[in-house]
Amino acid sequence: MIPYITIVWRPNVWKSSIFNALTWHKIAIVSDIENTTRDIIEFKFVDKTNETTYIIADSWGLNSWTNDEILKDVRVRAEEAIAKSDLVIFVLEWDKITDLDLEIAKILRKSKKDILVVGNKADNEAKKNEAWQLFNLGFKELVVLSAAQSSWFEELRSKIATYLKEKWLTYNEEEYDEEFIKIAVIWRPNVGKSSIINAITGENRVIVKDLPGTTRDAIDSMFEREWNKFILIDTAGIRRSGKIWVWNIEQWSVLRSERSITRADVVALVIDWFEWISSGDQHVLQRALEEYKWVVIVVNKWDKVLEKPGIDKDKIMDKYINYMKEKFDYLSYVTPIFTSAISGKRINEILEVAVKIKEERKKRVKTWVFNDFLQQAMYKHAPTWNKKSHKPKIYYWSQVDTNPPKFLLSVNRIEHFHFSYKRYLENKIREFFWFWWTPIIIEYKARESIYSKRAKK
Repeated sequence: MIPYITIVWRPNVWKSSIFNALTWHKIAIVSDIENTTRDIIEFKFVDKTNETTYIIADSWGLNSWTNDEILKDVRVRAEEAIAKSDLVIFVLEWDKITDLDLEIAKILRKSKKDILVVGNKADNEAKKNEAWQLFNLGFKELVVLSAAQSSWFEELRSKIATYLKEKWLTYNEEEYDEEFIKIAVIWRPNVGKSSIINAITGENRVIVKDLPGTTRDAIDSMFEREWNKFILIDTAGIRRSGKIWVWNIEQWSVLRSERSITRADVVALVIDWFEWISSGDQHVLQRALEEYKWVVIVVNKWDKVLEKPGIDKDKIMDKYINYMKEKFDYLSYVTPIFTSAISGKRINEILEVAVKIKEERKKRVKTWVFNDFLQQAMYKHAPTWNKKSHKPKIYYWSQVDTNPPKFLLSVNRIEHFHFSYKRYLENKIREFFWFWWTPIIIEYKARESIYSKRAKK
């Protein structure tokens, strides 16, 4: 089992800056506004220098009890993260211990977890040497650093690695990368993404509230099933740029969501049955396809549709599928999954399809089989060409890569081919060799003419 480390703090001691500097990734949102971090952000960090691998969790700041429902939820979630941690990093300011710090220290002592105290904002050696007062909290281990200047983080990484090795908490990094499938759950705010994450994992991993914009960060939830291992990335809802204030927290959330598409293997696109598919939704899907990601379309709140009297299940489902084909005409190879996050109906199909997609992405067909197929495809429909070009010719082709599948065609001149012929070949590939649920890359490579070679000589 991979070691689990949680960072806890009181607002606002630049804890998210420490998380980003420690992992060398800008994952946590850094802001001077309190309570920016609402969910547990998990990141698998590979420390090659110290030869360790572990999950580092960026929790919400432990604050005094409040009547605000969201703040209550995030405090409970932070305490749950502490309970399952192998090590807890307690972040304070180097020169002060507040009443809230003392309250948090009391909670950490009751947890009986190993605690590593980090004194932040020590901008020079003098301040670092004066941070001895943090030992008054009663914890043995202390590291003093500066997140603003990214100073003394090697000491922190070394201290973590030493602790994990002493406790025999090691992990095989290669096994982790090989087996896990990363699924990014994206769409507009308030369509039940977080509810789906909780339903799939069977845990209360992310905040679920009927408030748009609740999820601000990209949250990685790691779990296992009998047939495979998964990482679910619950992203902030993506909105059109015109609806977002410039340089505010939500804008950074949108940027983080777009990065999550790049990080993921599979993109699960969540759609609310009761909302129309907009041009902004199509743009987000197009972004996923530009990254050549596997796409699973999830239509949520299906249970509420069936509650209506006189509903013909099959008829209304076919009607919605036809509507989606009109909106996503370039995504004909994807079949939607109709789910209910509340009842958990058909939720596991998302994972089952992700596993099938992985198999399709890694599939390879032998070159001679493809060339036989090519002859048949060209016999049924010869290559089309532009009006001002010569007749296009295809000599042979082969599959040159997987994940995603990539095919290379050797031709006489690339500019002779009409753009629509690639679409024809792609449809034929899917018809004969399946490659369903995944984008396909088809590229032309021009063969140099013997006459041009002679001219060069």
